[in-house]
Order: sequence, then structure tokens, then C-alpha cells
Amino acid sequence: MKTKTESHEVSLLGSEIELMMADRQALLKLAGAAAKFVDKTDIAKLPMSVIPLAEALAQGLNGLSEDTLHEALQSVNTNR
Repeated sequence: MKTKTESHEVSLLGSEIELMMADRQALLKLAGAAAKFVDKTDIAKLPMSVIPLAEALAQGLNGLSEDTLHEALQSVNTNR
């Protein structure tokens, strides 16, 4: 039998998991949009001052697992 404290802790944990899942969905949409942006961007047309930022964005996207990137792209495709 759970104590009142344990029930409260379980409730708090459940709330934290819900927040994390919402954040994950928002981050997937962000990553998906960023991936599409990088794909469509002609780096030769970017100002020199922006190129390091574009490269950092591309490196971050390349660091994602294939499954995560696929899920990110799907989240952008389904929410147009």
C-alpha cells in the first residue's frame, strides 16, 4: 500500500514526464524545421557572418540519430 508521500511523489513524477514529453515534441518540431531549412539553404548565398551559425546548425543535426532525425522530419510534415 502506498503512503501519502509516495503517491505525491508518483504524481509529481508523472507531471514531470508529461512536461518532458511536451518539450520533446517541441524540440522534434524545431529539429525537423531546422533540417528542412538547412536542406533548402544555398550556403553560397549566405553572408559570411552567418556561415559559422549554419555550420553549427548542420553539425547539430548531423549529430542526431537517424531515428530521431526521421521522427523530427515527420513531426514537421504532419503539422503543416
